[in-house]
Amino acid sequence: MVLKLGYNSNGFSSHGLKEGISMLADYGYSAVAITPDVGHLDPRYSTPGDVRAIGTFCRDLGMDVVLESGARFALDPRRKHRPNLLEVDEGRDIRLKYLRHLVEWCDLLGAKVLSFWSGVVPQGQTTEGAAGRLAEACENLGNLATRYGAKIALEPEPDHFIDTAESWKKFCGKFSPPVALALDVGHCLATGEGEPEKVLTKYATDVVSLQLDDMVRGDHCHLAPGEGDLDWPALSATTQSLNLTIPACWELSRDSHRFDTLAPEVAAFSRKVGLI
Repeated sequence: MVLKLGYNSNGFSSHGLKEGISMLADYGYSAVAITPDVGHLDPRYSTPGDVRAIGTFCRDLGMDVVLESGARFALDPRRKHRPNLLEVDEGRDIRLKYLRHLVEWCDLLGAKVLSFWSGVVPQGQTTEGAAGRLAEACENLGNLATRYGAKIALEPEPDHFIDTAESWKKFCGKFSPPVALALDVGHCLATGEGEPEKVLTKYATDVVSLQLDDMVRGDHCHLAPGEGDLDWPALSATTQSLNLTIPACWELSRDSHRFDTLAPEVAAFSRKVGLI
């Protein structure tokens, strides 16, 4: 096995967290991306003991953990993914405090990676101001993560300030922040950056976490494998040639209703095309 195949908890929101993780282990997955949300380790109410218990549960099942921070309404029930790190007001500090909290959770969960995104540029913010805000946040989070033996990884998101691997590289070239790259292979097609296997090859030494999903070119909609335009055999061949040993977690939040049948099908598909 090369990649550590996993599944994001936002893809089994109708199941309990332990229940879903246990099913993944039965299906042959070796990793789980945990997205704290209202139904899974709600960040508002979960205690350190609650979080540590999930970490122990995963370790006992032999599951690596990636911690994801992309819950849609974690900080504001009326605004998706807001406030973010680029805000011109104190809302930025709310997001930063939340992410620092999750960095601390990495230690409790045994997670080596915390994935996050820049967010969209808010009204009234400049490109230069957004870049400076993001750089300050990465420095803050990176220093804290080092204390816990974890890495922070910025995930390019369509329509966000950091929307492609190339924009991540330019940002890093200017500010040298202590932040790695979390690459969603479907996003490469949604933004038109290029074929995922080529993008992965170009940035392989920077990538510490992969998100797997299919997508139709130009359309940011996470799909199950075979429902979009991604060339899975080509991507699999690339991961093998690069000898990647990082977590690669399917992110299929729109398919939670069929997790019971989709998760084993996706595991079988991953084996068939050579991802594992």
